[in-house]
Amino acid sequence: MIQEEVGPSYEVFWTPADSAVVATRLAAASVWLDASMKIPLDDKLLSQAPNLELVITATTGSDHINRSLLEARGIPLMTMQGETHFLRELTPAAELSWLLLLACARRLRAALHHVEAGGWDRELFPGQMLNGKTLGIIGCGRIGSWMARYGGAFGMTVLGYDPFLPTLPAAISPRSLDDLLSESDFVSVHVPFNETTRGLLAARELALMRNGAVLINTSRGAVVNEDALIESMEAGRPAALGVDVLEGEPDIQNSKLWKYARHHENVLITPHIGGFSPDALERVLRFTAGRVREYFRARAAS
Repeated sequence: MIQEEVGPSYEVFWTPADSAVVATRLAAASVWLDASMKIPLDDKLLSQAPNLELVITATTGSDHINRSLLEARGIPLMTMQGETHFLRELTPAAELSWLLLLACARRLRAALHHVEAGGWDRELFPGQMLNGKTLGIIGCGRIGSWMARYGGAFGMTVLGYDPFLPTLPAAISPRSLDDLLSESDFVSVHVPFNETTRGLLAARELALMRNGAVLINTSRGAVVNEDALIESMEAGRPAALGVDVLEGEPDIQNSKLWKYARHHENVLITPHIGGFSPDALERVLRFTAGRVREYFRARAAS
């Protein structure tokens, strides 16, 4: 697919998520195109890539890449961040976020395990009705806007917090972060990860949530302070949690939240699959490969 887009003047190698193999390929590579985020592009790998001219990702996030070293070497980094026109119609991440919200509302994980164990007692699993409830969206860009549409379709009042948008979509009522947390029955986080959003939700913010509220995070694990989150969950705020991200992923064996989830069925964790849909991935890879082609074409013409 990528070969088709860049054309015959490029030699394209698929590389498995193995640091040693990646290092071997990088030794001769002009371009690193990343669509998995499984291998950190760190100092060690970059030192083995003397011919690298471009790093490009088929993702909006790039916290696995050493930006400062790229800048020092004059190597451009291109991500999907800001490609709003293209990204607007890619909905898998929003759909997974909504799935997690529904699953938390209906205690799906616990109910499934109950039936798998031979049980059939519905009174153990009272679910929340979404109609008439309040959905708070932190980050009202592409994914947040889709969440607002889904919430409206389910008869929910939709609140939003996004200090980087001058105006929010018409379906979203603006709130401060504190007010959103205290007024919402469901809170869904959709912000890019950077130093300003690291620990955006910590002990003080989580304490503002309603007892019985549900928290969804498909942004990045470090946006929510995981230590504070576990303590807050013990107090019932939130009462259920659905996440597609963990701090330190994919190495989750040391994750306190993963360990907590093994013994608490009100926590749902998926392995960062939000954007992983083959039909969407094909569109993203073709778009990203086209950007590689256009980058070098423009550079040659200048």
